[in-house]
Amino acid sequence: MRAWAIADMDTGVLLAVHHHRRWLPQASTIKLLTAVTAADRVPAMPQHRITRAEAHPQFCTCAGLRVGRRYSRAASLTGLLLPSGNDAAEALAGSDPHGHAAFIRAMNATARRLGATDTHAVTPSGLTAAGAHSSARDLLVLLRAAQANRVVAPFLHKASGPVGPLHGPSHVVYRATDYINIYPTAEGKSGYTTPALNTLVVETPMYTPAGRMHRIGVATLGSPSGYSTSGTRALTVWAAHNYDRLRRVGQLPHLPRNARGGHASPDPTLGVR
Repeated sequence: MRAWAIADMDTGVLLAVHHHRRWLPQASTIKLLTAVTAADRVPAMPQHRITRAEAHPQFCTCAGLRVGRRYSRAASLTGLLLPSGNDAAEALAGSDPHGHAAFIRAMNATARRLGATDTHAVTPSGLTAAGAHSSARDLLVLLRAAQANRVVAPFLHKASGPVGPLHGPSHVVYRATDYINIYPTAEGKSGYTTPALNTLVVETPMYTPAGRMHRIGVATLGSPSGYSTSGTRALTVWAAHNYDRLRRVGQLPHLPRNARGGHASPDPTLGVR
């Protein structure tokens, strides 16, 4: 992997790092920032109608949004965070009352407010774009913010959900993050582009050998094919097994004071790789 970071997601203490502040392409993991920004900027029932460019982005891992129809914020977030729909990302940006460009500016303002100072968004989808980057450390910041956001948090542990326009038929989409499908107590987001390779940020409740549960967060950037899930799991299990021997190597920014969200149950399969 090009970079990784491990943290206790309850305390924000960084437990181990490797190039954790290196600026790298982050692919679809940026959709966590898109979701948090949309929770603040996009009305629950927007009046925006989906354009052809939004429904058919240049590269489409898509949720199936239809041109000319309107979608609730919940439907768009489902399409964004489960199948990682680039059309849903563009639709949320387009639904900003002040337009797409204002939404991108708000994404970057949100990143700064959260303390994700290694992050710069250029697109809401995470597709390759000049100047776009994040870091392993910042992906953990963005995941904590998404988990703490009362609008976004419920979508992080859904395995499937409906996506359909207002007053129209819906279809079911499914979660595309392999790590969470294998370890369903986890929450997070994956991504892939050719320049970024595989990217992943997840939080897994794990028991330590002392019998205490800790929410272990791991962000990995630049994993070669076939190693994103297994490598991230190996880091998670290693951190849980060695938790009491690890020492603080850094600190994530504090969550906003009004942050509140639900969390998953502990993973009973400590040691399973």
